[in-house]
Amino acid sequence: MDYDLFSRAFKADPHPTFARLREEAPIYAHVAPNGRSIWYITRHEDVVEILKDNERLGKNARNAFAPGDHKHPISSGGVLDLINQNMLFADPPDHTRLRSLVNKAFTPRRIDGMIPRIQQVTNDLLDRVAAQGQMEYINDFAFPMPIQLITDLLGVPEADGEQVREWCKAVIAPGSHGINWRQRKRYIHDFIGYINTLCAQRQQSPRDDLLTALVEAEESGDRFSEAERASMVVLLLVTGHETVVNMLGMGVVTLLQHPAQLALLQARPELWETAVEELLRYDGPVETSTTRWARQDFVFKGHPIRRGDLVRVVITSANRDGCQYAQPDQFDIEREDSRHLSFGLGIHFCLGAHLARLEGKIALQTLFTRFPTLALADETIEWRSGVLFRGPKWLNLRW
Repeated sequence: MDYDLFSRAFKADPHPTFARLREEAPIYAHVAPNGRSIWYITRHEDVVEILKDNERLGKNARNAFAPGDHKHPISSGGVLDLINQNMLFADPPDHTRLRSLVNKAFTPRRIDGMIPRIQQVTNDLLDRVAAQGQMEYINDFAFPMPIQLITDLLGVPEADGEQVREWCKAVIAPGSHGINWRQRKRYIHDFIGYINTLCAQRQQSPRDDLLTALVEAEESGDRFSEAERASMVVLLLVTGHETVVNMLGMGVVTLLQHPAQLALLQARPELWETAVEELLRYDGPVETSTTRWARQDFVFKGHPIRRGDLVRVVITSANRDGCQYAQPDQFDIEREDSRHLSFGLGIHFCLGAHLARLEGKIALQTLFTRFPTLALADETIEWRSGVLFRGPKWLNLRW
């Protein structure tokens, strides 16, 4: 059977389709235009198994193809090599090494030290729009808040924030931003050159920022190469804001669509922490994981997966699986079983999960406290395209 996984109607409400897939075709092979099979895994227990399988599945495409294989999707030495030499696209033992190095710099203590700054940035952005009584929430708040925080954390000059934003667009979703392949190549080269310049400055004049910590990171005598470090900084900049933008967008939509739950939150603000977890489970910012590649032929739950096939686990579907959650389609901020997969699982569990949770709690709690009469100014919502993220392109709010 064929399932609609890409239309605007699907993006507006994918949950009925995912419910059908869990029931009818929980391990579903979609054939891409190039003839390659892309497997969509939708049941919670299967998603967990795939996320933990680092033997048969990998994140580095080169480990899925024999040398010289004409089906190889990435040519050696191409521009994508500049941004793919980080732990997200690595398998053990390379992943283990890279993760150990970045853990030396990206510490819980450093993130907890960001709490006053998260609150300050949130307040400043809301101050700018408070007197207007309305805003376009994504561009006025949900985007600038996390991009400012991740650039602050790294030590990127504030004056360069807009340029970094444009470069990040070229990395994450060039087609949806009207960026062609030639522009993308130029932007990526410029982005990497800019990061290498900043790192060289930190080597000469260290500062108390994450960029300096990455330059100085060492584990058992090992350090990042220049290419690995630049790629890691790109990863932190892109993922450090992209997921949060969508989390904040989905959070506002969900809360406004559930006024009784919002009223409960306003009466009992101690529930905000669990509310953020339920928001991430109920309609989180990540629709599917980044791609995994089959490193060998194997059979998964009766389905033959071939070496070189792509495998996507559907996080949004797993988080609504009735075999895992009681009344999964009900939004309940007092839910006791709200453990979700929105930050992944296993060795690729999101490095920035703690920071994202802090940003979500502080931003949403402050927003609804400052503007208790917050409402949608326009009921029509245009959703982001693509299979990776879930969130509104824009959101007009009033109070």
